[in-house]
Amino acid sequence: MRGVIQKEKDRFSVFPAIWVSGFNGVGRETLIREFNRNFAPNGRGIGIEVNEASLPRQTLLRIESEAFGSDTERLHQLNDARIENEPAAVADAIERVFAAGNYIIFRHSRIVEENVELPEWLDDVVNALSPATRPKLFIISQLPLSLERRTRCRDSLVAQRVNTVDEHQMVQFCYQLIGHFDNHPTRWAEDDVARVVHASGGTIGFLVALVRAAAWIEDFDQIDRLIAADKETMAASITLYVRWAFSQLRDLDDEQRTLLFLNDISPCDISDLERVIVPKRPILRVLGKLLELGLVERGDDGLYRLTPLLAHRLSRDLIRPDLLLWLRGALLQFLKKPAEVEGDGHEYIRIESRIQAAMLAESEDLPNSVVHFVSAAHWFQAGIRLYHARRREPAYRILKKAFERRADFSSTSRTELIRYFCLSATRNRKYQEAQQCISLLDGVYHTKGMATFLRGDLLEYQRQYVDAVKEYERALDLNRGKERRLERTYRAIIHCILRTPRPHFGSAERYAQDWLRLRKTVFSLMALARVYLHWKYRGYHADREVPSNIDELYGSALADLEAHPGVGSAYFEIRAEEAEFEGDFNGALDYMNKAIEADPRFELRIERWRLMAKSGGRELGEKALRELQDARSNPEYKSNWIPFLTLLAENFALALKATNLPLGSLNTFAPELSDGEIGQIIARVNRRR
Repeated sequence: MRGVIQKEKDRFSVFPAIWVSGFNGVGRETLIREFNRNFAPNGRGIGIEVNEASLPRQTLLRIESEAFGSDTERLHQLNDARIENEPAAVADAIERVFAAGNYIIFRHSRIVEENVELPEWLDDVVNALSPATRPKLFIISQLPLSLERRTRCRDSLVAQRVNTVDEHQMVQFCYQLIGHFDNHPTRWAEDDVARVVHASGGTIGFLVALVRAAAWIEDFDQIDRLIAADKETMAASITLYVRWAFSQLRDLDDEQRTLLFLNDISPCDISDLERVIVPKRPILRVLGKLLELGLVERGDDGLYRLTPLLAHRLSRDLIRPDLLLWLRGALLQFLKKPAEVEGDGHEYIRIESRIQAAMLAESEDLPNSVVHFVSAAHWFQAGIRLYHARRREPAYRILKKAFERRADFSSTSRTELIRYFCLSATRNRKYQEAQQCISLLDGVYHTKGMATFLRGDLLEYQRQYVDAVKEYERALDLNRGKERRLERTYRAIIHCILRTPRPHFGSAERYAQDWLRLRKTVFSLMALARVYLHWKYRGYHADREVPSNIDELYGSALADLEAHPGVGSAYFEIRAEEAEFEGDFNGALDYMNKAIEADPRFELRIERWRLMAKSGGRELGEKALRELQDARSNPEYKSNWIPFLTLLAENFALALKATNLPLGSLNTFAPELSDGEIGQIIARVNRRR
C-alpha cells in the first residue's frame, strides 16, 4: 500500500484517496487502520456508510456527526444551509478531519446488491482533495476501481486490491486463533485445521468466525456440520455455516429478534437495541451469543451491525410470521422512544435510523426532530427494501416520491431508481408509469439492455409469456458480459418458456445450462431440474420430441440439486411438482409440508393451498377454504396478504369450485380486488377446471 499511494515525481506527498477493494472479510478495514498507525499513531479512522442512494448533503451530515460530534442544532443548521457545491463541501469536511489528525473511511455498503457502483458525485469529492503527506480518504468496496472512475480521478485516486490469503499462509494464523479462542487447543488435529482453513477460502474474517464457533462446541465431531466438505467452494461453506449458526438460535427469540432488527436498522447503539428488544436476559449476553457465532460485529465506533460477510444470507431465516409481526411493532416503538444518550457522536445515525424505521413500518408520523432531515435518498433506500420485502404498495408510494426527485441523483443512482420504480409500478399495475420508465432507459445506449429486460418483465406480469420470451432473448444479447443481469434474465426466461402453451424445452434447457456455467446456485440447479421435469410430462402433449434419456437427465439434475449445501426447500418443491404431474396430490402435499418445514416462506404456503384446492377432492377443498379464511384474519400474515392477494384469491376460487360452492363468495374473501380482477380470476379457474 505504501508503494501504491506514492505520487510519481513527488516523494514528499501521496495520493489523497485510495480505493481498497476485495471480498468482505479479507481484512480491508484492518489493513487501512494498521497502515495509518505508521503515519498518525493516534489518528482515528471515521467510518461512513455510503451506497448507490447516498447524496452529498447526507454524507456531509454523517461526517459532521461522526467526526466532530455535532449535535442536533448544528445538524439542523447544516441541513438548512445554502451550499452551492455540495461535493466540495464534503471534501472540505474531509480536509478538516485530516487537519485534526484523523482520516475518513467510506464503506461501500449495499441496499440489496454490492455490484452497483457508487454515485458519480464521489469523483468530484476525490478530485477536490489536495495531496498531503498521508491519505485523507479510503474507500472500501467489494467492486474493483472501474476504469472510468480511475480515469476521471487519475490525479487523486489510486487502487489496491486485497486478495484472499493462500491456504498455507492461513494455517499458522489458524493455530493462533485456536490458541486464543479454545480452552482445549490440543483436540485440534492437523486434518481439522486444514479443513477449516480450506472452508474459509482465504477470507480472514470467515476463518475467525469458524474457529470461534468451533471453539465452544463440546462434541468436536460436530465440526463436519460446521463446515462444508473439501470439495465445496467458499460460497457453499458460508451457506452451510449460516445454516448451522442460525440453528444454534432455534429457541432463542431475543437473538433472532436482534438479528431481524439489525437487518433493517444498522448500525445500532446498544441502548437502542435494549429498548427495542426488551430481552429476557441482559442485552450484552444476547449480543455476546451473536458475536460468538460471528453473525454480529461491534465496530470501532461502538455500534453493532450484522457481519457484512453473512448479513444478506440471513434474510431467508428471518421470515417466520411471528417475527415479521413483531418487527413492525418494534420499529414503531423504536421510532417513538429515542434513546436518552448525549454526546456520543452518533446523532445523525440515530436520526437516519428513525427515518428508516418510520418508512419500513409504513408510519406517517415522523418525530419533529427527524422529519426535517428526510431526503430523496431515504425514500430511495427504504423503497428498495420494501420492494424486496414484497410490501409492494408502500414500496410504490415511497419510490414514486424518490422518482419525482430523480434529478437529485447522479447517473448511476438515477438509473437504479428508475429500474426499481418500473418494477414497483408493474407489480402495482401502474402500467403507464412502468412504460414511462422503460422509455427513459431505452433512450440511453448503455441502459437499453435494462429497458429490454423491464419490457419483458412487464409482459410477463401481464401473462403475455410468448412476447416476454422474445424481449428476454433480446435482453440476453444486450447484457452479454454483465453477470448479474444475465442471472436475472435466465431465471425469468426459463419461467416464461415453461408457462407458454407449447414450451420450447430445448431452449429452456440451453438457458438453464448457460446459467449453471455462469453460476452454480440452488436457483440454477432448480431451473434445470424443472425444465427436465416439465419436458418429461408435457413434451408429448406440446408436440415436442422428448429425449429418450429424459429420466436419466431429470434424475441427475435432481441429485445435483439435493446435494447442494444451501438446498433448503428446493428439492421438496420439485418433488411436490413431480407428484402433482403424477396425480398424487397426497404425495405432493407431503413434500410441500416438508418444504415449508425447511423454509417457512409464505409463497410455499400459497402453493400448498393451491395443491389442496386443485386436487379436486371435496375434503381437501374444504380444508383449503378453512385454512385460507383463517389466514385472512391471522395478523401474522398481514404483511404478506396484499402482495399475494391475486394468487390467494385464485386458490380460494379453485377450492370453491372443488366443493361445488358459488364463486361469488370470492368478492367477500378478496374485497380489495376490482370486479374486473375478480372476473379474470373466475375465467382462469373455469378454463383450468
